Amino acid sequence: MIWFFDSWIGGLTVLEEFRKILPEYNYLYFGDNARCPYGGLDDTTIRQYTEEGVQFLFDQGATIVILACNTATAHAIRYLQQVKFPDRKILWVTIPGAERILEGNYRKVGVLATESTVKNRAYKDRVHIIDNTIKIQEIAAPELVPLIEAWIFEWELIREILKNHLDKFDWDIEAIVLGCTHYPYVRSTIEQIRPGIDIIDPGFEAAKKFASYLGRHPDIEAKIKKRGEVRKVWSKM
Repeated sequence: MIWFFDSWIGGLTVLEEFRKILPEYNYLYFGDNARCPYGGLDDTTIRQYTEEGVQFLFDQGATIVILACNTATAHAIRYLQQVKFPDRKILWVTIPGAERILEGNYRKVGVLATESTVKNRAYKDRVHIIDNTIKIQEIAAPELVPLIEAWIFEWELIREILKNHLDKFDWDIEAIVLGCTHYPYVRSTIEQIRPGIDIIDPGFEAAKKFASYLGRHPDIEAKIKKRGEVRKVWSKM
């Protein structure tokens, strides 16, 4: 089984990308909807909630956890990997998204994300480890996640919010990173506002990288059940 953790429904977009590429595997998705959204919380709280969510999955028998939340990753991944769970496998979406910027040879990219992800320079720092000449503009759109979490798709309102934030990017950016896993739900509106621009979806990139990872680690791949089953668990119904 492949195990996912997210603050609620945003990570379902990542799960969907995994299922498109790897449909034969079993999946369990845990969404912490009792305490979402994470984007406006302080660093310590986000790390605590993320640690508790990942611990829950390991307690249930998880062998590999996909951290399907950019905000949780930005605040907690180093602690989880280096301190709390150094012997466990935790993968996440930010690195594949940053790698796509490098692989695409972009010179100027915009990242639309939550306040916490922008504050932690999640994509900028990852890219600049390899190439600090690439210009990364990170813009926060704090209004979007609560609307999506509440399943409020008032498209005129969403379009107005998106246009307000997308207009903050320089006119000559070459791509926009969907720096929150909720944003694929409004991707078509982003494409309408900025037609012709490349869209980088870290969830899709993570699914591709994970498929490659399994190909390189047949011992791990052999342990994952393959019935095509999906189970979703919520912290509060």
